[in-house]
Amino acid sequence: MTGAVWWERAAREDGEGRIVPGPAPAGVQPELTEATREAVRAAVRGRIAGYTPDWTDPDRQDAGVALVRLFGTQTEPVLARVNRLPEKVLAEHLATAGVRRRPAGAAAVLLEFTVNPPDGTSVLVPAGFQSAASGPAGQTVFETDQDLYATPATLAALAVEEGGTLQTVPPGPAGPSRPFPPFGRDPEPGDSLWIGLAGTASPHPRLTLGLVVAGAPPAPAVSGAAVPPSPAPLLRWDVLDGTRLVPAEVVRDSTAAFRTSGTLELRVPRSWAPGRPPGARTRPPLRWLRVRIAHGAFGRPAPVLTGLRLNTVTATAARTVRDEPLQPVQDTGAGGGRRMTLSQVPVLKGSVVIEVDDDPGADVFGTTAGTASRWHEVESLAGYGADDRVFTVDHATGEVAFGDGVHGAAVPPGFRNVRAVRYRVGGGAAGAVRAGAVNAPVTGLPHVVGVTNPFPSSGGTDGEGDADAVRRGVGELRARGRAVAPADYGVLAVRAPGASVARARGVPGLHPDFPGAPIPGVVGVLVVPPGDDSGEPPVPGAATLRAVADHLTREAAPAGVTVVAAPATYRRVAVEAWLALDPDLDRAAVLAAARDAVRLHLDPLRGGEDGDGWPFGGAVRHAPLVRRLLAADGVLAVSRLSLTVDGVRLPPCADHAIGPHDLVWPERPLLIPVGDRP
Repeated sequence: MTGAVWWERAAREDGEGRIVPGPAPAGVQPELTEATREAVRAAVRGRIAGYTPDWTDPDRQDAGVALVRLFGTQTEPVLARVNRLPEKVLAEHLATAGVRRRPAGAAAVLLEFTVNPPDGTSVLVPAGFQSAASGPAGQTVFETDQDLYATPATLAALAVEEGGTLQTVPPGPAGPSRPFPPFGRDPEPGDSLWIGLAGTASPHPRLTLGLVVAGAPPAPAVSGAAVPPSPAPLLRWDVLDGTRLVPAEVVRDSTAAFRTSGTLELRVPRSWAPGRPPGARTRPPLRWLRVRIAHGAFGRPAPVLTGLRLNTVTATAARTVRDEPLQPVQDTGAGGGRRMTLSQVPVLKGSVVIEVDDDPGADVFGTTAGTASRWHEVESLAGYGADDRVFTVDHATGEVAFGDGVHGAAVPPGFRNVRAVRYRVGGGAAGAVRAGAVNAPVTGLPHVVGVTNPFPSSGGTDGEGDADAVRRGVGELRARGRAVAPADYGVLAVRAPGASVARARGVPGLHPDFPGAPIPGVVGVLVVPPGDDSGEPPVPGAATLRAVADHLTREAAPAGVTVVAAPATYRRVAVEAWLALDPDLDRAAVLAAARDAVRLHLDPLRGGEDGDGWPFGGAVRHAPLVRRLLAADGVLAVSRLSLTVDGVRLPPCADHAIGPHDLVWPERPLLIPVGDRP
């Protein structure tokens, strides 16, 4: 066949396929076909004369014309998928090279329980209690992560003891009525916070508090310890049993000694008589809990509490599946290890625990009791040997891959001999819920009369798409799992198990506790977590920072390097612009579109010129902001534009340089119409 066929001629009209923007490393990719319904209909009309010359009625009421229009509408999404082929192929090649798409991340929330037992004692709410929030996509189930002893006692009084003087804090319906410093504005050893509980019975055996700390990002997490981290103050907890103070043991503290939001669990004595703290003899007797600074001091500024709740426990937007035999997958490949699948998806990363029955082949008489061994989830089988009992998980499909006896141990033959002891399914942006949304208990438990989330959830991200995986994959292939250049630390931090990281940046010599002084042998990793709808900059939790620092030190950094994971620093930017609008369009819609364009341009996760997030240290420039506003449909001109950065107003039409490792956070823009153009 020597002549050019019709589809070849159409594809080569301009000599080559058209190049369009795409996720490839070069930022472009070929467009295989014009994926519009108009192009499809035009192509069909061009063939009418050759295939059906007797069809000469082009009227819109003609049945044939209606079929052509329907065909164009149905073919458009098919051609759009065809154009994704280069992106899909590149993503699959990266997956073969070990660059896997990031799975969905699960949101976390603080759940507060209300109980009403007849005898007044605490009620055990076991880990795994489920409550749901309703949303546009249906119900999202949240599952508690730890056991909780919920008391029917209520928070009745708060008092701050500073310098020997006791000052009361007005309590609200379920916590403080306003933000307050729990140890005073200049806390020193000996300063205390008193918490008074009202109720008929003593909380026993444990009491749990939920704290929300305002304006205090978590302390940097340091691993590899060439530079010691700044120590947290030593806090001592006591209960006032009548007139004497009795120590209370801290069982779990995720607040890092009041330096970040979290929960705090105490083991309290069985007998706890009501009393009055010193300096408050006129108050009615309550069961008082005291936390005192025994040694050390807080940094500046002092911590401020905006929320303090009883009976709180962390919950994750996921469900736990237990004791499930894995189902074999028909393997069509030429070799490799055994593949099996889990029944429910998406699977949360790191949650799969698998047991495999040991090979009974050596026991020909069946006289030995069967045993099972635990296998462990890893990123890739490539670095493991024949005796390593490991597996990989495709979190989107639930497929589990075991080794082939060379890279990873092979699973012994058998029927239903591979079991998932437990795994968790869920995650995604549906878990990002507002305060009070998680209020529908799924698990029935006696004496539990209410459950809610007093604060919005944090985290919750959908699985990574092909385009994002391609952009990230280039850096991962360059790093090859080892952190050599500073940029490698930021790329590999995203893969830290147990961390919620959207992007990160590695900076040599950066230690937040020593600003302005580069520290030899230290690499600072600035972490940005997924955003939420709180309207505030995304700040990672203490657990994320610790997970990043430990992962990079253990898996990627050279020996002797100290990794310091810390939150990114933000500069708040407010844009004020005077706009000429198209009088023929809806003014409110035009202003809303222009406002969204500005905020998207400055967004730390989706902003910048390439949509990968505002660059660290990137100056805020006047001209790109004007271009973004003019690109909004209905904006005819920008007559004036000025910036306010961290509350300081800049001259009109001025650029603003930020710190070399800072990001910007867009405040709500102020857009002012200046009149209609005739």
